[in-house]
Amino acid sequence: MTYLLAWYAQDFLWVLGAGKVLVPEIFLLVLVFLSLFRSEDGVRVIWAAFLGGILWDLRWTGFPGISSLIYVMTLMLIRWIWHSIPVSGRTIALFGFLLWSANMPIALGRIFLWGSRGIEVWRAYLLQQSHIVPLVLLACAAYAWRLKNQDV
Repeated sequence: MTYLLAWYAQDFLWVLGAGKVLVPEIFLLVLVFLSLFRSEDGVRVIWAAFLGGILWDLRWTGFPGISSLIYVMTLMLIRWIWHSIPVSGRTIALFGFLLWSANMPIALGRIFLWGSRGIEVWRAYLLQQSHIVPLVLLACAAYAWRLKNQDV
């Protein structure tokens, strides 16, 4: 249910932006967050990424599979990196960095598909990142809270 709400929130913001503003990847952010936060949900999250990407492409881009491919590949890479690190090395900073960096491939892909070139690419990317950073910080706070409650 969380996946569906995140997809609809991103879609709603995309509709509100009327294609003039690049909306942050809320859906991917939630997928990566849940994948790292609850590592036992890996297969379910990957399927949600695949289906959510297909739905997004059918709804907006018209090229089915590109978002799905980027979502799944990004999610698998982030999960591989996270699970390659010992539990003692899984810090809040690393969690936040992986969460933030997971947004980069799809963001740059969408910026190029959107038609931005040259300096416009970086301007659009930085604007989109300014919207995603508060969400990443909130996710880091949730992860820190979880770590604190596990230690008690």
